[in-house]
Amino acid sequence: MKQLELKNVTKAYGKQRVIPGVDLSIEQGEFVVFVGPSGCGKSTLLRMVAGLESVTAGDIQLNGRSLNGVYPSEREVAMVFQSYALYPHLTVEKNMAFPLRMAGLSKAETLAKVHKTAEKLQLGALLKRLPSELSGGQRQRVAIGRAIVRDPALFLFDEPLSNLDAKLRGEMRLYLKQLHQQLGRTMIYVTHDQVEAMTLADRIVVLNQGRIEQVGAPEELYNQPANRFVAGFIGSPVMNFVDKARFAELGCDVALPTHTDSLGIRPNQIAVAGHNPDLLMQISVVEPLGHARLYYGQLSAVSGEPCSDIPFVVESEVRYKAGDLLPLSVSESIVHCFDSSGTRIETLGSEQEAEHAA
Repeated sequence: MKQLELKNVTKAYGKQRVIPGVDLSIEQGEFVVFVGPSGCGKSTLLRMVAGLESVTAGDIQLNGRSLNGVYPSEREVAMVFQSYALYPHLTVEKNMAFPLRMAGLSKAETLAKVHKTAEKLQLGALLKRLPSELSGGQRQRVAIGRAIVRDPALFLFDEPLSNLDAKLRGEMRLYLKQLHQQLGRTMIYVTHDQVEAMTLADRIVVLNQGRIEQVGAPEELYNQPANRFVAGFIGSPVMNFVDKARFAELGCDVALPTHTDSLGIRPNQIAVAGHNPDLLMQISVVEPLGHARLYYGQLSAVSGEPCSDIPFVVESEVRYKAGDLLPLSVSESIVHCFDSSGTRIETLGSEQEAEHAA
């Protein structure tokens, strides 16, 4: 059942349209992630849903009710910010109780809701502490708890983990995933980090300059990106791109559709050949990852032609060093083809891949 619908939603500041018109439906209980580079409009879109930004044109509906012109406090929406936004002079208990007090709930009912939520978030022992006495992860859990006690129909998260260190971000990602499973509520999460998007989302919305490039499950966006922008944004390390004409110069015998303009290959999918390689790569930099190594360099033809200026990245467990020639094997099944507009071309390998995924 559709819970949230955005119908031709537009946002303009004067003559500048930052959101030129977005259409999107979000189902009941989904965890949807808005992802894209800085300035793509993802936070602006989220703030319009929350009521913190006005809608220039179009309509936002929650459970069939138009939210245009509705005050943020009356939207059945709770938002968790990047900066935690906790009151420094109030204890954890009072911070979490604040929205319920503003809503006019009795003291007894407020305390019951706060304590129940605190136990769910493992904050029971911290209720009497001030925010300054908490770690970053604990503060973020308090901010999430303050949203949960309101029992909203929709949760909104605006880059809530960006202030945390890498280890704590990983822990909080897992925690948010578990929390979504427990609550079963609809959640929209904004991030520029595609790893967060891939690990958290039921569906990902990829935004670019205020427009939706693609909407789909994480595996769909990774394996079947709609265009070069999505292919280059989703996946780490970033996909390698090579112009068809330059690739042909290397003499690699890979069948490509006639209207291919460029092709992409993911660094972790290209194989290091034991013998009879299709390509060679002159290694310039090696980055050990522990489980594998990233090799950066330039492609060259097996025929012995000098190294080209085509940059390339390979992820592999095999051990080579800077200056070595890395032998590579290329198959049609790992090649993504794009036309001159950047749109992905379906190939035989991608069709088989899609059938296997289904």
